[in-house]
Amino acid sequence: MKRYKYIGLLLLAGLAAACQKETVAPAGAGYSTEAILFTTPYTVSKSAAMRDGVFYEGDKVGVLGYSKVTYTANGVEVDASTSLWDAKKEWAKPEVFYNQELTYKGNGVLSYNYSGDNAVGTLRGWYNEPDYTYAFFAYYPYVNVNSYYNPGTITAEDGRTSMGTIRLSDEDDTGAPTFTYTMPHEGGDTDVSLDLDVVPDVMLAYTVNHRHSDGAVALNFRHMLCAFEFEVNNYNTYPVTINSLQFSGEDFYKSFTITGQEQDYTPNDGERYSGYFNLLPNGAITCEAATDEDGNITPSNVKVGGSDPIDLLFILDADGKITENACTVTVNMTAEGVEQNQTTQNLEDNMSFAPGTRSIFSINIIGNNFLIQVRTLENWSDGGDSNIYFD
Repeated sequence: MKRYKYIGLLLLAGLAAACQKETVAPAGAGYSTEAILFTTPYTVSKSAAMRDGVFYEGDKVGVLGYSKVTYTANGVEVDASTSLWDAKKEWAKPEVFYNQELTYKGNGVLSYNYSGDNAVGTLRGWYNEPDYTYAFFAYYPYVNVNSYYNPGTITAEDGRTSMGTIRLSDEDDTGAPTFTYTMPHEGGDTDVSLDLDVVPDVMLAYTVNHRHSDGAVALNFRHMLCAFEFEVNNYNTYPVTINSLQFSGEDFYKSFTITGQEQDYTPNDGERYSGYFNLLPNGAITCEAATDEDGNITPSNVKVGGSDPIDLLFILDADGKITENACTVTVNMTAEGVEQNQTTQNLEDNMSFAPGTRSIFSINIIGNNFLIQVRTLENWSDGGDSNIYFD
């Protein structure tokens, strides 16, 4: 299963400084600071909120760039190119870049090939006016989008599987750009099986009020979705076999749109999907017996998905919820030769999540019953871990 990696959110200051020197450029030596250069953080954060991983060489992002702005007020043409973004964005168009493809080259550097106006070699040059301000909006993963009415499809490595679509505001649209991601899930009922690994780690970044003298443009990406992972802990002093494990729900959010520098988003109305995720696509897993030393029980632990855990990625609403309805965890297990089928209903209503956080659902087997605990290092709306008991 392809694992979609998160990147850290800390940029090494030395790299940013180095990229401002004339001897360093993403397309190779020889380019000067007359060209627009891009960097992105590549230091790995190991917190539970940001999973381990980096951009890999060859990963691609898209960027829109703005700077030169003129408009007419009371019959007089006004040049707002040196104004701050919030003052000029109403009339701005992405004339610097429109969905320019950037490729990660390692060491925090994003390179690109540009052949339009104001080119410097294979890069895009800054305008000659040093006081012009620039705004850049980037997204991951890159798709070939050429207009709002023709969304781009994200294609998985197999070249066949759709991972959803991305829609951008048009090249001729004025104002802050809009970005819309729509998931590929089509489930209409909870008995529809949903694919596990078809949702990418959608990320956005922006830098505004940037000037030529500021040097390389640092794109600090933030994650727009939340992630769920699952594990099983056996507290019994005998092995337990998990025959099947499913996570299901009704009316999960399918699409969201975000504009410009917005930090939060609201899911798009009327776009939902329902169904269940089979968390054991390769069959049953066995949890070894817990160890019992001097009355102290140490449970055995099995990560669902093994060393590359299964991640479910979800869109959130303004309250941090993945759906307005109940979610269900269904566990079928065999212990001491007896098959038990238990279903959990209604994950607690006061539970909420946040974009860029990874929540671990721990399914704790105790006798013939189980307890689900959900944890994350980020603050929960209810102040801590949430325990959900089921018989």
